[in-house]
Amino acid sequence: MPRIRLVKPTLAHESAIRAYLDAVHAAGLPLHGAVLEQFPDVASWIAFCDAPGGTLMPNGVAKVADSTYLAWDDTAAQMRGIINIRHELNEFLRQYGGHIGYSVHPACWNQGYATEMLALALQQCDALGLRELLLTCSPDNPASRRVIEKNGGVLENIVEFQGNPVCHYRIRRGA
Repeated sequence: MPRIRLVKPTLAHESAIRAYLDAVHAAGLPLHGAVLEQFPDVASWIAFCDAPGGTLMPNGVAKVADSTYLAWDDTAAQMRGIINIRHELNEFLRQYGGHIGYSVHPACWNQGYATEMLALALQQCDALGLRELLLTCSPDNPASRRVIEKNGGVLENIVEFQGNPVCHYRIRRGA
């Protein structure tokens, strides 16, 4: 039985999202997967999550069609992570971000949450008809590499993006 479920962020989750953001910042970590750090407040970010592809982010870049979810633990009534599914790729995402980006609460690292989040996100990809997915991570991030590989990811290559190596993994789903 899953420990978490993927839920769309709403204002009802605002305090949990703020607490998550505070924990990530307190740990000195980057926040991957959902551009939350670009918004002045949680309400603006939630509105952006619901916006269609083509909507401009605060940095002026147009978002692609996507779905953003919170990894929600009903038992603890806590957020365990954020995951973003990009329904299509632009040039930046083809090189760096891929179809799925995620982050896990620092207190939940090495507990299997990322693996579970990605598995649930892949089910959403199935429903969207996304059959061939690109996932990326740093070669220096063995935890993320394991998460991707546990979910069927196969390393295709390592490319350079803005002077940094990036692993390109492919996950192929059934027809």
